[in-house]
Amino acid sequence: MMNDSKNYLKKIILTLLIASCSIACFGCNQEKENNISEEDTPRETMDISEAKLPLTFIHDEDDDASNTDATKAQQDAKEDATENKDDTSNTDSNTDNGNAKSSTAAEPEKNVAVTEHVEVTDASGQPVTDSAGTVQTQVVNVTEQVKVTDASGQAVTDSAGTVQTQVVNVTEAPPATEATQATEAITYTPTYDVCRSYWLDMSQQSDFFFEGEFLVIEFQVNENIPDGNYPITFKKTDIASWDAVKWDPVCIDGEVAVNSDLTAQENLPDSDFGLKINSVAVKQGETATVTVDLANNPGFCGFVLEVEYDKSAMKIVSTSGGADFGNAVHYITD
Repeated sequence: MMNDSKNYLKKIILTLLIASCSIACFGCNQEKENNISEEDTPRETMDISEAKLPLTFIHDEDDDASNTDATKAQQDAKEDATENKDDTSNTDSNTDNGNAKSSTAAEPEKNVAVTEHVEVTDASGQPVTDSAGTVQTQVVNVTEQVKVTDASGQAVTDSAGTVQTQVVNVTEAPPATEATQATEAITYTPTYDVCRSYWLDMSQQSDFFFEGEFLVIEFQVNENIPDGNYPITFKKTDIASWDAVKWDPVCIDGEVAVNSDLTAQENLPDSDFGLKINSVAVKQGETATVTVDLANNPGFCGFVLEVEYDKSAMKIVSTSGGADFGNAVHYITD
């Protein structure tokens, strides 16, 4: 009887070493903040029937502030770059015989007239050609008829009530210069964080077996991020069996494709234990539901998983156990 108790205790300790590794860091920090020494912390023993940890997720609780700060920082960087460019052009100076000579401020670029090449014709409307017979062309401004409006924006009419029109040049914005393109390129800086999840149930003194949907993480995608593919990756996969075996699954990372094509993913392995983060495509401002699937489960009763994501691009709005995991283990949440 004594040997059985020791074996149970050994299994509990070995498995808890995996399941509690991340919790311990959190607990130590809390103890330091509360000035609680290790000697003052009460010790408790755990019966095998009580060896449970609820399914728990830990992630940045300041995601809202982080996303706001990141977006503001990106906007500030872009504004600073523009201001610096303007300041340089406005204050650029040279010296001539010892006298400082400030350059005049560059005027903002205005829209330019749209032009096109048209054939030159004579009085009879026939194309004009040169001595070699080549039709002559000339560049002219593209025009259009528009309504004449008064100061309040209302259409101007004549005495008969006919709306008056005028011919105006069609204009377009000038092409972007290298300076403006460089400024526009300063748009985004990623900030990575992890979503940690853990669970333990040794009460049935055996492993849990299931296939399919394991975990679900729902992200709210930031409205102000550029198009692109934002990786969601595994950072830690500590998974332990009742016999204190630590499993090392094949891990397939995923992504959230924001207004972009999804990158092709591998399939879960046919026979090896595997975990896969399923990629999802969304647009800015939408919700991305990312699922983690599991295949060829060798059986386990505890785990700690860490998934890395870009919290400048998205924030976590909900987390849960997947349907297949929940059905198999009847998990409890914190």
